[in-house]
Order: sequence, then C-alpha cells, then structure tokens
Amino acid sequence: MKKAVSCIFKIRHAAVAAVLAALLAAGNIIPAFAAKPAPTATAVILIDANTGNVLYEKNADKKMYPASTTKIMTALVALDAVKNEEISLDQPLALSQSAYDSLDIDGSSIALKVGESMTLEGLLQGLLIASGNDAAVTIAEGISGSTEEFVIRMNEKAKTLGLENTSFVNPHGLHNENHYTTAKDMAHLAREAMKNDTFRSIVECAHIYLPTTNMSDKRYFINTNNLVSRMRYPYYFYDKATGIKTGSTTEAGYCLVSSAKDRGKSVICVLFDAEDISVSHNESKEVLEYGLTAFNLRSLAKRDDIFGEVRVKQAADGTDHILLSAAENLDALFPDDGNSENIEVVTEIPEKVYAPISSGQIIGKAKFMYEGKEIGSVDLCSTVEIKRHIFGFVMTFFEWLWSFKTVKFVVYTALGLVLAFVTLVIVGFVRAIKKSKRKKRRMNRYNPPRY
Repeated sequence: MKKAVSCIFKIRHAAVAAVLAALLAAGNIIPAFAAKPAPTATAVILIDANTGNVLYEKNADKKMYPASTTKIMTALVALDAVKNEEISLDQPLALSQSAYDSLDIDGSSIALKVGESMTLEGLLQGLLIASGNDAAVTIAEGISGSTEEFVIRMNEKAKTLGLENTSFVNPHGLHNENHYTTAKDMAHLAREAMKNDTFRSIVECAHIYLPTTNMSDKRYFINTNNLVSRMRYPYYFYDKATGIKTGSTTEAGYCLVSSAKDRGKSVICVLFDAEDISVSHNESKEVLEYGLTAFNLRSLAKRDDIFGEVRVKQAADGTDHILLSAAENLDALFPDDGNSENIEVVTEIPEKVYAPISSGQIIGKAKFMYEGKEIGSVDLCSTVEIKRHIFGFVMTFFEWLWSFKTVKFVVYTALGLVLAFVTLVIVGFVRAIKKSKRKKRRMNRYNPPRY
C-alpha cells in the first residue's frame, strides 16, 4: 500500500531495557506490582484487549459525553467502507462549504480549506492524530454523501457491536445532549478498532507529516495522545502505550482512550471526565500499568483441546457422536494473586447436529468463568468431516413430519388400535386353545355304557 505520508514511531531505549532485563534475571531488582488504581475521573474501565474481559471499572455504565473519542467510530466506519471496496485509502476527498460551515470555529482542525482535497488515508491520520473536526466531516461527506447519512452508519455499527448505551449525532464529538456513550461501550469499540491494521498503525504514531495538497504544503502534527509522544509533554509519555485517542469539551471534561502492550499482554483503558489533561494522562497510565503488572497471561485453551461431544444424525458411516475441540488458542489476563483451580468451564453445545459436517465447523462455545465472571470464551469446532447419508433428505422429511403433534397423535392412536387388535386376537386364540383342550379332556374321560 502506497504511503501518503511519513510516520515517525516511538523509539524504545533498547540498551536500557537490556540492562534492566539482565538485572532482573540476576535477582537484583524486584519488580513492583501496581496497586489497584483509584482514579478521580468520573468513569473508568480497563479491559483485556485479547478477550474483552473487564479487569477494573468505575461507573463503567454511566452515560458520558465522549468528545473527540467519537472519532474512533468515525475511523472504524470509514475503514469498513474501505474493506467493502466502497472507497480506497488513496481516494481524494474535498472539504465542502456546507461541511466547513457546520464546524465550531474554535474546534480542533487540520486547517483544511474549502475545496481542498486530501486522500482518505491522510484524512484518517489527521482525524486520529491531530483530532481534526474538518477531517471528520470531510470523511463523512465523502463516504456517505452527508454527515447525517454517515451518522446513521455510525449508529448501525454501534448496534452491530452490541453498544447498547451509545448514540451518535455527529462524526467529530462536539457536544450534543443526544451524543453519548459509556466507558464500557467505548472500550469495546476501541477493542474492535484496534483489530484493524490501518487504524492501529495510525494511533501509535508520535507525530505526522500530512501530504501536500492542491491548496497547501505539508502539515506537521504531534499526536494529541501524549502517552505515545514525547514531543509536547514528555512527562506524560508511557513507553508501553500503543494508542489511542484523546477528547475534551467543557461538558465532557478531559477524556482519553488508551492502550498498552507488554510481554504479550495487551490492555485498553477508557477514562472519561478527568479534571484536566494531567489527570487524564497520569490516571490512564496508572490504570494501564495496573493491568500489565497485576495480571498474568494464562492459557485457557489450546487449539484442538477437547471440550465435549455432540450427537450426530444422518451420518453416512453411522457415526452417532463427534468430539468438539477449541477452534483457536485462548490466552487471558488472570489476577496475579488468583487461584486458577477455581476457573470453571461452561460449554454451550447443541443437543444434536445434522450431517454433512466439515472439519473445523463451529458448533458450540466454551466459556471460562472465575468468581462468577467470564474471563474468556472460545468457539468449539468439529474434529472430523462427516458426510450425509444417501437417504438423509428422506430422514429429514420424516423427522420434520414427526415434529407435528397431530401426526404423533395419529401414529400413536393407530399403534394403540393395532396393539389392541393384536391383543384381542392373541386373547381369543389363547381362549380357543384352552377351550379345545378342555373339550379334549372331557372326551378322554367319557366311557360309553356297555350292553
């Protein structure tokens, strides 16, 4: 994919990390595990990015204003359009006069001019790194024809993702009473967005050069998320951070959706309505660190581990049961002080399945529970291929027929009548035999008179 701009990523201090690792291995440094956080922000949640499992929450279901963290959904809907081949990342889009007029003059922007064209990829970078409201409306109009139609897509996507307490009114997050979400909904939205390679590569950029356009030279922007950049406020930088998006309005306070990764562990934090930028960044860092130090990766399932069996009908070879295995490996963050022996496995397997069945076909699910909460789940699939019996369609017809109560009543009634008739015949036959025997005995005892 042709890059429209150059992106400079965070540089880790490899030498320092190597020295620390060596000291740890030698036992000279004892790692300090983060204490359970106590953020002052109104709503906070921390989830395992791999499983979606909630690791910490505070007012996670409280209705909140998301401000510019809204742009996570804007980007995700745009990337869905790319995936569906409605538009390409190198497609130029222009800011219209109506879109420009709809914006708050004091809102964040990438300084687009009316009629100025920029590729969708450049707009996405301006949207997520510089938090450009002008980039948001340009993307919305370019993909859907109007911001109103694009917002419909945003809400449809929210519904598809199961975000039950979320409502969008615009693509940029400027305040509106009917534009809201919750920390929990936003965390699951961010988790979905981070599965997209393009989205993930953008939000981890420390700073960006946007390309020359038909009306402007290159533009330079520093990521508003200071966890991934030392450029503006180096004291907020967090070397494990991988994204994601900031936001702030008078009504929403300071918001930060962040993510971090370390030694295979990956977490996402949503923090809404912090007092200021310092609180939003420092408390997010504290919550992220808690997730990466107070929890360890635990293998819950390995691909091909057997978790149950299911009855099979209409198999060509007479197979009546098949085994179900994990469709993939599953690792989940588990409390460092937790007891893994208390993890329970709850399977959801149908009573029966019908041939044909392909190897690897998803049939059920295994959920892993700890202290009453789900900490992960994995699909269960068939371990073998089963072909359908040559008369499977006939079997299906009769099974369908048998599902009707009237048919069952008629069949059972007929069988009852037949059974009654057979019983009467047998009883009559037995009586006839007994009668014949009695007659024979009387004949044998009869002595005619002699003259």
